[in-house]
Amino acid sequence: MKWEIKQFNEVSSTNTLARDMNVGTIVMAETQTAGRGRYGRVWQSPKGNLYASFVFPNSENLKKYLSFVTGLALAESLPEFDVRLKWPNDVLLDGKKLAGILLEATENKIIVGIGVNLVSSPNKNMLYPTINLGGKLSPIALVKRLMIQYEAVLKVLDTKGFNKIKQRWLDLAENLGETISVHLPNQEIEGVFKGINDQGALILKTTNGVLNVMAGDVFLI
Repeated sequence: MKWEIKQFNEVSSTNTLARDMNVGTIVMAETQTAGRGRYGRVWQSPKGNLYASFVFPNSENLKKYLSFVTGLALAESLPEFDVRLKWPNDVLLDGKKLAGILLEATENKIIVGIGVNLVSSPNKNMLYPTINLGGKLSPIALVKRLMIQYEAVLKVLDTKGFNKIKQRWLDLAENLGETISVHLPNQEIEGVFKGINDQGALILKTTNGVLNVMAGDVFLI
């Protein structure tokens, strides 16, 4: 895909702005006044970090797998760092949250919002401990890397299918084979993280059997 980068000083949210952009647009901003994460959580957006949204066409294949494609592309854009992937869509460094991914769909687009802590990371009232790269990479440099890695990972998806993406994702998966707690809207479930299935659901082995979890927050016990 051919990408066009549009850069802004301040926006409410790159994902919100990207809704009015064409497929193939990357919206970048120095800061956001209403940045958001999963479940409408606030995404703090001080200057210096990466806030970018990529506009993809809406297709069934991308709708199912783009979060895993994005996580893998982002991890492979940071080869000098020992990053790991946390289901469903976080990137970790030293066990702490480095980056988050937010997918939002319209009728004909999928917006992929990516936030990466490049120079600073919030440390108050956070669901998970956070970390940053200490300014070792600029936002535009990382976006240019992502453009290349997206192309490479999407080519794998197109030619070899999700199974190959899944294998590569699991190679980088945090907590695989360990006991975790999955927080759902109305309950918490403990079990061993056994992998992900072909729909991207987390496979959790519990005392009551094997469950496939489609959405939730994962915590290490």
